[in-house]
Amino acid sequence: MTPTALQRTPSSSITAAPASDRKSIPFDYAFRFQLEGSPGRVVNSIISISVEAQFTAVSIGYGVVPNVQPIVFGPAPPPPDTGGVILLAAVPQDLFSISLGQIFQGLDSQLRETSTTLKNETGAEAVFKNGLKLNPDVAELALQGASTTLSTDVVDRLFQVIGSSSEFVQFKYAIFDEGSGREFQSEPILNIAGLGSATGERPFRYFAQPITFRPRSTIRMEVSEVSNFAGELHVVLQGYKVLGDTGSPTSVASRRRR
Repeated sequence: MTPTALQRTPSSSITAAPASDRKSIPFDYAFRFQLEGSPGRVVNSIISISVEAQFTAVSIGYGVVPNVQPIVFGPAPPPPDTGGVILLAAVPQDLFSISLGQIFQGLDSQLRETSTTLKNETGAEAVFKNGLKLNPDVAELALQGASTTLSTDVVDRLFQVIGSSSEFVQFKYAIFDEGSGREFQSEPILNIAGLGSATGERPFRYFAQPITFRPRSTIRMEVSEVSNFAGELHVVLQGYKVLGDTGSPTSVASRRRR
C-alpha cells in the first residue's frame, strides 16, 4: 500500500515523540510579593521552570490579601448629661441618632482593646482615609427605619472599617525571561490596564500569543507599588506542560535509559 502524505516522514528529520507518549497537563507558576503600602517601592520575585518539561503560559491572573482584616465595632455611648450620669434611655437605639464623634470614639476604643493598628492611624484618620460602612451582618436591620429599636448586641457591631481595601490596590508589573534577556512589555504595566480589578472584574487576561519557556528557564517579575495598599500580592502564570517531549526527562528514550 502506498503511504499517504500524512504517513511520509523523511528519514533525515527529527520527529517529536508520538502523540500517544506525550501528555499535556495543566500547570500554574506563582509569584508572591509582600506589599508595604509604600508608593514607588520595587520588589522582585523569581521562579524557575522545572527540568521535566517546557511550560507554556496562556494567561496571567492575580489576587490580593489585605494585612488588616475588617474591624467591626460599635459607637461610643453619648456624652453624659449635665449631672455626669449616662442614662440608659439616652443610649442610641437607632442608626440615625448616632453622631460622627461617637463613631470615631468607638473605633478608637476598639483599636485600643484589640491592639490593632491601621498603619498607626486614629479612628478618625482610618475612617476619612479608608471609608466606613455598615457591618453587612446587621446592615439590613439597621436600615429598616429611624423608629427601629436596635438591641445592644446589634449596636455593638454596627460599623465596619478596613485598613486597605483590595479594590483600591494599584501596582505596575513587568515580566522578564532572565535566560534570553527577553522583556514582555515596553515598560511596566499598570495592573488595572493589563490585568483588571482585584474585585473580580476581569482580574486576569489571556496572552495574545501563548508564551513558551524552556526547561530550566528563569522568569523574573518586577512589581512597583503605586497605592498605599498593604498585604500579599499573588500573581499566577496559568498554562500547561507537555510531558514526553524529545530530550526531556519524561521522554520515551529517557525512561528507557532509566
